[in-house]
Amino acid sequence: MAKNYESIYTNIRTTSERGVVYAAIESVLEALFKKGENVTKHIETEMPSTVVEPLKKDLDRLPNTSPKTIQTYMEGLHKELEKLRVISLEIAFDPTEETIAVLTVWIREFLGNDVIMELSVDRSLFGGARVSYEGRYKEINLATLIEHTMQKQQETIT
Repeated sequence: MAKNYESIYTNIRTTSERGVVYAAIESVLEALFKKGENVTKHIETEMPSTVVEPLKKDLDRLPNTSPKTIQTYMEGLHKELEKLRVISLEIAFDPTEETIAVLTVWIREFLGNDVIMELSVDRSLFGGARVSYEGRYKEINLATLIEHTMQKQQETIT
C-alpha cells in the first residue's frame, strides 16, 4: 500500500464503505472539470465522514491544486482501494456500529491496516461465524461445538 493513502484507507472498514468511496471519487472526478463546481463541497457531501478530513489534508499537501493533479491523486486512491485485502465474515446477526468497530480493531491488529471486511448475515448460523480469508475457510458455530462436545462425551461414556 502506498503510504500517502494510508490515512484514508485506514478509515474504510468494509467493502460497502469502499463502494461509497468509489462512487464519491467518480463524483469528484466529474466535478473537477466542470466550471463553477466546488470540489471540496463534493468531497464533504459525497465521501463518508471518516474519510473527509484525511482526504482534505492529503489534497492540501499536493504540490498544486490543479484539476489534473487532483485527478491523478483521486485515480491513485481508487487503485489503492482496489488493492485492499478482504476478509469475508458471515455472522448470524445484523452488526451494530460497535460490532464493526470491535471487529475492525481485531482484524487490523492481527492482519494489518490494509484489510477490510465483507460482512454478510446468515441467520442459520447459531452463535458463530464463517470466515474466509486468502483462500482459507473456517466455520465456528455454537451448534457444531455442542455437537462435537456431545460426541466426545458419548465416546467417553462408552
